Amino acid sequence: MNDRHWETLLKVINGEKTDERPVGFIIDSPWLPGWHGTTILDYFNDPVTWFEANMHTHNAFPDVMFLPGFWSEYGMCTEPSAFGTKLVWTENDFPHPVKLNCSIGEMPALSKPNVRTDGLLPFVINRMARYEEKLKQCGCHYRFASSRGPL
Repeated sequence: MNDRHWETLLKVINGEKTDERPVGFIIDSPWLPGWHGTTILDYFNDPVTWFEANMHTHNAFPDVMFLPGFWSEYGMCTEPSAFGTKLVWTENDFPHPVKLNCSIGEMPALSKPNVRTDGLLPFVINRMARYEEKLKQCGCHYRFASSRGPL
């Protein structure tokens, strides 16, 4: 997200008036690959494709706030992968985690994931670090992080 959009979003959150009518959309993997003309698997697998798809959107709609924008995620698989769940990947369908074989009562016993080593978390962190300078050169910054826990 660029600085102008960030400042506008903060004004909206704080109930302040803005000079423009802000428009924002959630942007992530469900529609970016197809819109950009790539496969879902390439979008997740190739960091250059991921970056170019996000830049394509940013450049095509410069007045729209994309939330979170440049989201380094792997569909709904990132967090569950850190808890050891099996992931299913196909070329043009969204990856999905296979349900963990445990009950809700067993959830507190799950080990806390190590973000540097477990599942897809190291890939997310590496991609973000690798592209942070390029984002800054384009006038953008990471403004959001997310966590959905074990699904």
